[in-house]
Formats: sequence, structure tokens, C-alpha cells
Amino acid sequence: MSRKEIIYNKFGKVDDILEFVTTDSKKLNNDEVRIKVYSVGLNPVDYKIFEGVKQLRILSFFMKLKRPSEWFKSKKALFPRGVGRDFSGIILEIGSNVSNFSVGDKVFGTIINPPGLGTKKGALTTELCVKESEIYIKPDNISFNMASTMGVASLTVGGAFRKVNLRSDDIVVISAASGGIGSIAVQYAVAKGAKVLGIASETSSEYIKSLGGIPISYNRDIKSQIYEYLNEKEKVTKFLDCYGGEYVKLGFNLGLKGSDIGTLVPSPYVMIRGANFTGPRHSRYSDFIELAKLVSNNQVKINVDNIYNFSLADVKKAYNKLEQGHTKGKLVVEINKE
Repeated sequence: MSRKEIIYNKFGKVDDILEFVTTDSKKLNNDEVRIKVYSVGLNPVDYKIFEGVKQLRILSFFMKLKRPSEWFKSKKALFPRGVGRDFSGIILEIGSNVSNFSVGDKVFGTIINPPGLGTKKGALTTELCVKESEIYIKPDNISFNMASTMGVASLTVGGAFRKVNLRSDDIVVISAASGGIGSIAVQYAVAKGAKVLGIASETSSEYIKSLGGIPISYNRDIKSQIYEYLNEKEKVTKFLDCYGGEYVKLGFNLGLKGSDIGTLVPSPYVMIRGANFTGPRHSRYSDFIELAKLVSNNQVKINVDNIYNFSLADVKKAYNKLEQGHTKGKLVVEINKE
């Protein structure tokens, strides 16, 4: 048995390192399921990993200090690596210790690994072996393409809002609010009863409104716009940064404590000031269930910005578009059609 997959053998830019190969099927462990992959949702963290960006290298260094078994691994042991994390598909085979799923189940999920340590697995493949803790049943009214975008999003948004203790009476500012994660975070917070101000480009204003948020343009003074939308008795109570850069500083400038600020992008400044580097690291399995319920009930709408074929050229094109930014929603690679 063989499978096709996208891999890389060194860190670098998408056009220089990605390869399309045919390899032997992986051996199925007792606690795993084998999945025929139908669709893969792309995330910014994917290209940040294969580019070896500075923030992730720093995080990896600190995480490895806590794990002596990682100290003496050679660079060659890192490769080859797969690409992508989010997926949807149908279970082909189950391990002897798997009890919650059956052959034929339609599922979605994400490849989970300790923050900063990475994994050699990748979702951009025709066949994937994962643990049952990394998947959940796909609701019948959600397509494989849409379901493939929900894995990282469910754990990221659920984990981040858990860490900052999102409440129904919160006023939340979210940066990169029109992006794949940000757009889901806006709707998630709105569904929980919070008032949401979403930072995005001027051209994304109507889109932010359609998500239930109040648009804040990064093309104009952000802080003054936020105060324009608040009455005298209101103040921002939570901040979720989905972009990085100066947004954590903005959270402090709005008068928030570090415990009320979450960011998905690690940096020394975040650690020094006491803001929360958060996301999947603070997630629970129930976050899969929660987002699936919200999407199935139409409380959260996932916009699939574009669907690409499973070819090297199309995968490169997709990641280049994702890295350029300004996508409205998620990008998907379709490996098998429904």
C-alpha cells in the first residue's frame, strides 16, 4: 500500500522546499485510526513551521529545554516532514485499542503535538494515521471541505477564550478578524453573548459586520475608533490577538491586564509583560464538540475563500496566497471529492 503526500526536507520558502512524493503507508498503532483524507484546511502556522520562523524557533528552544530526550536529536532526524494539520475524511481502519470510532465514520480533526516541538506528520496526504483524541465525528450537514477547516480553529479559539475567561458580558477586541481563525473567533464570541470589535482592513468592514462584529479599520487610528464605538460606561475587557506585531501593546494601552490579553503569536515581549501566549495549548477535547455544534447550528459560518487541487503547483499557490494575507476565511485543498 502507498500514499501520496506533500513533504519538505529543509526549512525555507514554499516555492523552494515543498515536494510531492509517493511513500509507503504508515503502520497503524493500536491507539490510532487510519483515515482516507478528503480535504485539508490550511493555516498560517503551516508555513511558519516549514519556513522555520524566528518566534517558533525560540519557542522550540525553550520547550526542548524541558525535554532531555530532545537535546541530542540531529537535524537530519527532523526530516522529511509532512505539511498541514487540519483534515477531514473517512475512517478506513481502527487500532485494537480504539473504542470511540468505527470504520466508515466521517470525521474531522487536526494533528496535535506539544507546542514548539513539531511533528513529522502532515495532513496533505491521501492517507493519515492519527489518535482518536485528534478527531471528532463530522456533522452530516457540514461538507468535508468545510469540516477540514475546523480542527485548529476549534482548539485555538476554544483554548484562547478559555485562557482569558471569556464571559457573556465581555467587550472583546480581536485582531486579524477577517482571517481564517479571526473570523471564527468573532462569531464564537458573539455566540457566547460578547460584544466584539474586529480589527481588519477597511475593505473588510462589511464582512466583519456580517460576522456580528463591529469593524475597526487598521488603516486608521485603531484606539480612537474603539473608543468611538463604546459609550461612557463601557470599556474593553478582553483582547485576542490573531496576528502578532504591536497588537499586544495595544491591549495594554487599552488598560487591560496581561491576564485579559491572549495572543496566538509568541514573542519575548508577551512573556515579559505577562500576556497569555495561548491557543491549542489551552484547549480541551470538548472544543472540537463545541465548534462542531456552533457550525452545525449555523451560529458560526465558515467562509471557504478558495478550494485548490491536490497538486504541488496548487498547494504552493495556496500557501503563497495565505502568506500574502487578506484572505476572507479559509483555504482548502481537496484531495478526494465527496
